[in-house]
Amino acid sequence: MRGLTRACLARTLTASLPCAFNGSKIASTDVGRTIMLTSLLYEARIWPLVWRRRLACYWAFGAREHLVFLVLLALLTLAVAGIIYFAYLDGTSIEPARMQALQREEIRNRRRADDLQCLAENIYFEARGEPLEGQYAVAEVTLNRTRALNFPHTICAVVHETRWDPSRRRHVSDFSWTELGVLSPEDGPAWKQAIAVANAVYDDLHPPLVPGALYYHASSVRPEWSRNRHAVATIGNHIFYR
Repeated sequence: MRGLTRACLARTLTASLPCAFNGSKIASTDVGRTIMLTSLLYEARIWPLVWRRRLACYWAFGAREHLVFLVLLALLTLAVAGIIYFAYLDGTSIEPARMQALQREEIRNRRRADDLQCLAENIYFEARGEPLEGQYAVAEVTLNRTRALNFPHTICAVVHETRWDPSRRRHVSDFSWTELGVLSPEDGPAWKQAIAVANAVYDDLHPPLVPGALYYHASSVRPEWSRNRHAVATIGNHIFYR
């Protein structure tokens, strides 16, 4: 094999070498530089041809038996590259879906936390002095309004809803405690019970006491709107209406 390669190299060099320079002395430095540049140019022309001839000789006399190995190696490389590529595509398609699912879950959790906070506050400020059934009834009215056509559809919006009262010439609220500004429940048994009632009603873990009720008022007063409503229950100091 080495003999064949050398023979091919010898033929290449014989065919490609430049004409020899005569042996006369060169006296000028410029001529010497010209000769050096010319030699470099010939080297640059010769070596690609030498390596091309060498590879051709190697292929002709000794490399054909490696063809199967090279083909298998190329196929294996392509297979690995394909696996990596499709795995990357699957990862990029799954990751956005997973992120969207996490975002939706986070939105639901935030919505639940806000709903429960507003519902517990309404129970606490409207009915903390009422019996437990009265607190459940107030929570039911709050939730019933979110499902009715003429009310907002979130608990916080229902609790903090205001409307213009022409007789008073100001905005009023159905739940009067919201007109007093920002209030914070005191951390104690009454607040903890309001939270427990809010969770039970929100998750439908307590049987309804005032089904369909949308209004209530204290038994010590009789507002005009109550004449056009159907009373469904009286619990503690509150009368509940559809």
